[in-house]
Amino acid sequence: MTSNTLLCFLYLNQRKAEVFERGIINVFKGLSWNYKSNSPCKFGEKVIVDGLVQYDRWGFHFRHGRRREQLSDLDRMLNLLDGKPVPENRNDLAVRLDAHISRQHASVFEDTYVEIRYFQKGNGHIIFKRPDLVEKMNDIIARHYPGALPTKQ
Repeated sequence: MTSNTLLCFLYLNQRKAEVFERGIINVFKGLSWNYKSNSPCKFGEKVIVDGLVQYDRWGFHFRHGRRREQLSDLDRMLNLLDGKPVPENRNDLAVRLDAHISRQHASVFEDTYVEIRYFQKGNGHIIFKRPDLVEKMNDIIARHYPGALPTKQ
C-alpha cells in the first residue's frame, strides 16, 4: 500500500460520519413530494419511494441502481446512529431486500430497523421501526438545512 493510498484511507475513515450523513441527505432529497406521507421537511414514520421494484409476469424484481445505493446509505446510517458497526456491502439492506424478493412471494420485507412493503406499481413503503433513529436522522437534516424543521421545545 502506498503512502498516498494510506493517507487517503485515513482521511476518509476520519470523515466517515460526514460521508454517511451526506448519504442520508441524498436519500432525503431523492424522495418524491407527490406522496402525502413524504414530508419536504423531515423523515416521518413512513416514506414512499418510487421505482424500488418492478413487477412482470415472473413476479417482483428489485431495481438496482439509484434506489439500491439509497437503501445501502439508509442502512449504514441507521446502524451508525444505533451505535452498531456499518454492515458490509455484501450484506446491507439492499442485498437482503433483493434476496427476499427473489425467493419470496410475499410483498413485505421485515428487518431490524425497517419494514418495506412493495407494490406492483413499483413503489416501496419504508416504515421505520425506531422513532428514536428517525429523530436522529431529522437532526442531521436540520443541521444541513437550518430552518427546515421546527425547533425542539
